[in-house]
Amino acid sequence: MIPPAFSNTPNSIEANNFEQLIQDGILAVKNGNRALAIKLFEQAAMIDDTDVRIWIWMSATTDDLDERRQYLEHAVALDPSNATAKRGLLIVTGKLDQARLNQEGTQSAQQGILPAVAPPQAETTPHKEEAPSTEDATVKTYLCPNCGATISYSLQETVLVCQFCGFTRKVDDQVQAESKDQPLDEILPTTRAHRWSESQQKVTCEQCGVTILLPPGQTADTCPYCASNRFLTTATLVEMVDPQVIGIFKIDPQKAGEGIKTWLRKGIFSPDNLASEHAGMQLHPGYYPFWLFEGTVEIPWFCDVNVGTSKLPQWEAHTGSQFENFKDVLIPGLRKLLPADVVGIEPFKVDELVDFSPDYLAGWVALTYDIALSDASLKAREKVVKSVQRSIESLAEPNHPKRNFSTGAGKWSGLTYKLALLPIYMGNYVFQGQRYHLLINGQTGKVSGKKPVDRLKAALVAAIGLILIALLIFLIIVLATK
Repeated sequence: MIPPAFSNTPNSIEANNFEQLIQDGILAVKNGNRALAIKLFEQAAMIDDTDVRIWIWMSATTDDLDERRQYLEHAVALDPSNATAKRGLLIVTGKLDQARLNQEGTQSAQQGILPAVAPPQAETTPHKEEAPSTEDATVKTYLCPNCGATISYSLQETVLVCQFCGFTRKVDDQVQAESKDQPLDEILPTTRAHRWSESQQKVTCEQCGVTILLPPGQTADTCPYCASNRFLTTATLVEMVDPQVIGIFKIDPQKAGEGIKTWLRKGIFSPDNLASEHAGMQLHPGYYPFWLFEGTVEIPWFCDVNVGTSKLPQWEAHTGSQFENFKDVLIPGLRKLLPADVVGIEPFKVDELVDFSPDYLAGWVALTYDIALSDASLKAREKVVKSVQRSIESLAEPNHPKRNFSTGAGKWSGLTYKLALLPIYMGNYVFQGQRYHLLINGQTGKVSGKKPVDRLKAALVAAIGLILIALLIFLIIVLATK
């Protein structure tokens, strides 16, 4: 309950002062001025001591583990669904090991998820954060053991194949296990989570900006997104999450090309020569990053319900909750992949994903994500809430008339995530001076994208529509005068 003296109106003096105290306190923590931070947070608590941020950041002002634990326990008590508070409590109570604590502190602060709290130590001992070791990274150059030529993964034979001498080696594919789900509250990018990505070559497309991962010794001729052949060497990627699962290409380029030809011919406004000129466009395959989320949400609802009759209504205030279990909520990990384009090639066959192995990428390219896990989780929650809100009003008190229906904030539990690499062909073509992109689902062959519009056809259809409307108006006038 917010104290009566405090107004939560966004532009009120109290709200502005309160928010300024919070932000100044956070800045003081980051600058190492703990005494000032404590005073600022104590002043903020006098205005509204129910704001969880106060207690989370207060835990960063002390080296005493008991004090930290008390602050974080208070934060969890105020908001049991707050992942930041819960995860901080896990760190303090030792449920997340000490090695991971040092590794994750800087990263969490960068992502805005947790205050960067160093473990207790003597003030005279400077803290030195060591770079993560790559000794466990999987480094493979994918050279043929017989002739030394480069080998790559073959879609047709589903094995690693040397194109020079014919040597083959099977890849041990295994359908994803439940253990691949990572608890979102407890597990963020850690040393153990980014061993493989550290060992890969990183190049960035100079034209569109996407970053590509390549096995050591492998090169990329063109960018899988925009087809450019101009690349820049990228600095080492740190704190990257490794993929847990991958969807293997099931559609070869020939079959994908047939699907494009059919898709280009569809649509009454498509130019007649579109398919004949561009059906043979070059396709660029790549494995694109997607976040997959799973969990449970409880959404409270509020409304007035008529418990009387239609003639003698008697309205009562009712409240309740709608629980929803969601699974495989898909969020693109690359900003270049617009949601509308992705929807056009969905669904992906998530049940056919297999445990990730670098072998699947031999001879192929994978793109890194630029949408962080924390941002993706927010997008997933918005997607789930919108889906639930479309049906929640009809499910609440279904046998009574309702009015003033509204919903509250969702409470989340059991949230897990996976980072998946999914197969997509990208096609690029130019028509009348304008560039167009199209996407092909590498599992199903479904095509999506934007197509040019034949202006003559569009004008003809518009003219026919106007003529029909004019005829309809004329008939109405004639019938009205009779």
